[in-house]
Amino acid sequence: MTKALIAYILGSAFVFLQHNLQFINEYFKDKSHVLILTMSIPISYLYLYSWTYFVNISNGSVWSARFIFFGLSYFVYPIMAYVFLNETPFSLKTALCTLLSVIILLIQYKL
Repeated sequence: MTKALIAYILGSAFVFLQHNLQFINEYFKDKSHVLILTMSIPISYLYLYSWTYFVNISNGSVWSARFIFFGLSYFVYPIMAYVFLNETPFSLKTALCTLLSVIILLIQYKL
């Protein structure tokens, strides 16, 4: 479980950077193709590993794994957006979405 969570968190962090480095650092503003080519394969392997694990622990349910991925994404993205883009995760809308994500995770793990 820990390895799958780490793989997912790393994959999500890499996706965030792949999409947003152009806004974080001027150097990458016109280098989106470089980011695509260098980060896509590591992201794919990290997500494949964690996806396979979550499907297997969910008795083969891809829907459960999908909701777990969705719920976990709300823990990675707000932190990265706050740290790198100075966008606050403490608005009412973001707080409610994060709460809903926690509820989704609890439903997937407990039911």
